[in-house]
Amino acid sequence: MRSYPIYASILGALLCLTSVTASAQAWDAAGKATSWAKQDRDDSFTFYDASTRSLYTWVRDGGLLGTLPLGKLDEEPERWVIDPRNTAWIAHGTSLTHIDRTGRVLGSVKLHAEVSDVCWDAVGLILSFRTSEPYVEKRDFRNAEVIWSFGAKPSKKDGPAPQNRRPLALDDSGNILMADGSSLNLSILDANTGRKIGETALKFHGAPTPALEGDATSRGPLAVWVGKGVIFAAVKASQVPAAQRGTLQGLALARLDLPHATLDFLPTGLDESHILVGVLDSDAVFVNPKGGLMLVGVK
Repeated sequence: MRSYPIYASILGALLCLTSVTASAQAWDAAGKATSWAKQDRDDSFTFYDASTRSLYTWVRDGGLLGTLPLGKLDEEPERWVIDPRNTAWIAHGTSLTHIDRTGRVLGSVKLHAEVSDVCWDAVGLILSFRTSEPYVEKRDFRNAEVIWSFGAKPSKKDGPAPQNRRPLALDDSGNILMADGSSLNLSILDANTGRKIGETALKFHGAPTPALEGDATSRGPLAVWVGKGVIFAAVKASQVPAAQRGTLQGLALARLDLPHATLDFLPTGLDESHILVGVLDSDAVFVNPKGGLMLVGVK
């Protein structure tokens, strides 16, 4: 009689595992991705699926690489990183939570503000925050301790944080690139020290780069074209000054050619709701808000 509840528990667990496995096997970013993601060094992407409350790591030529459940997380994830041990660091609200491959919470730390964007290297994750002035931290993958910080640390005296989004990316040299405000030039930070080492000085048809118009506090993502020295920034065509806009509509790509210090604007044919997540070969990869991926050729 005592064995029955144990058997039922084991059977239930097996059925649950079978269901999760079947769901994971059926999940394909090409048709189901709806969330933000950032391209990793191996060209994989990790997407969040709200219906299963799971992170799915996917690569175009290999399909689904891994699944990580977030059932123990109280809030919806906003940004995330899969670290070298295949555990996840989840930014949600003003918290950063560490979760293992089974969904077990390993720990959580309080942050100074909500996270705007993340990027990462082999040592740790780099967080930019939604603050009035730029503030960036690098935290160790082992214990989330702060390795360095850049900018003015926010305090409770500052009141509610404005929704300034400062997208981040790592360039081919491993430096951090950060977009800020209406400028299409990028700040360059040393990923080892957090020290600002410069800014890009791009030209648009020989003239200084135009500033984005309208509300630029919510900037679109950055994506690196690896090996080309080119960074793409998603911008609303309506924010490009009329003199430079031409026939651009919907969502556009600002093409930042760092070796040649030039800027250009490329049409995507997509509306503003699409999310730039990376560049594969000669295609910029976007998430369709209705589900799935869209590819736009770049040059």
